[in-house]
Amino acid sequence: MPHKISIFIPVYRESCFLEHLLTYLLNDPYENKEILVVVDEPAQRSLDISKKFSDKVHFIFNGERKGKANVLNEIVNESTGDVCLFLDSDVLLDVKGKGESFLEAIAKEMDCAEIVEVKKGVIKDSFISRIASYDYLGFNLTSWYFSRRIGRCLGINGAAFAIKREIFEALGGFRRVICEDLDIATRAFINNARFKFIDKVTAYTRVPSSWKEWFNQRKRWGVGAAFWFKEHFKLLRRVLKEHPEVAIPSLLFIFPALPLLIMNLFMPDDLSTKMLYISLILLSTKTNLLLPPTALTSTTISTLKSFFVVIGNLAASSLIFYIFARRIRFPFNPIEFLIFYFVMAPVWLLIIVTSLIKVYIKPENIKIDWKV
Repeated sequence: MPHKISIFIPVYRESCFLEHLLTYLLNDPYENKEILVVVDEPAQRSLDISKKFSDKVHFIFNGERKGKANVLNEIVNESTGDVCLFLDSDVLLDVKGKGESFLEAIAKEMDCAEIVEVKKGVIKDSFISRIASYDYLGFNLTSWYFSRRIGRCLGINGAAFAIKREIFEALGGFRRVICEDLDIATRAFINNARFKFIDKVTAYTRVPSSWKEWFNQRKRWGVGAAFWFKEHFKLLRRVLKEHPEVAIPSLLFIFPALPLLIMNLFMPDDLSTKMLYISLILLSTKTNLLLPPTALTSTTISTLKSFFVVIGNLAASSLIFYIFARRIRFPFNPIEFLIFYFVMAPVWLLIIVTSLIKVYIKPENIKIDWKV
């Protein structure tokens, strides 16, 4: 018997994509499905959409903002499917082959997995969104790598993912944390839930269109990730010890600027420069060709070393991201990636670092809106 898929879509006030998303899901040929939409503080647009789809979609309206995790836990109790598919209201869905079923692809993967993440794309409606898309490429790469290597995953992007009801209920549903999707994936990992990443289907999500909006979003994500890191530190340390071949590359996929930060913080420039300088002096006694570079070493070697490290890391990151982008049919533009690598990626990494410091030193000073 095919899986019955319960589709959950949380909305705050309204979404410009909701009508399109519901139309797409209703037109999907997979029949064994139900769609539930929960709206906090509904705007008139949401009320109008509910009237249009009232005979095929179950709508729930809350007069106040309860928050994503809370409303999803409540609405799951009103569903009957054995597979729970969670979709953000600002996503657009696509399938690799024309005429194929998005929900059928999900159902097939759930035969051999307890939790499935859908490949994420970005709706490129601004310059910022085009640059931020490479963050999502890194997230996809991490999920794909965990799926292929160990069949479990520490985190997911909750804009589109499916989980079997029995696992969701066994985990107690979503918890009241900032990154509820990251949290439930980690708890599923602890419970040895089988994980699969699928790239046959894509969920295109909307990202902030300005630097200010992007920065505010990432500050919230950074704090959420820092609390998650603190809570699961022992688990993360164990995963790093048992699966370094997965954990270390995944860190570089998510934070391609990490090697540069480590180099600047921990590489002993003075010692390495002196050792090279002394070596060149000794070698210069054998050949006069080394005299010019030896003379320039004391003033140029640090700069050159940093330059080659940056270029080497950029080349390696670009190659890996490009190959994987081709593998999952993800657009790749070298100029956009260059901007991402030198601007957005370092800022995102510094947000994570500062968030970790805040959470460990003065967590009581962090103001959290649990409903966001």
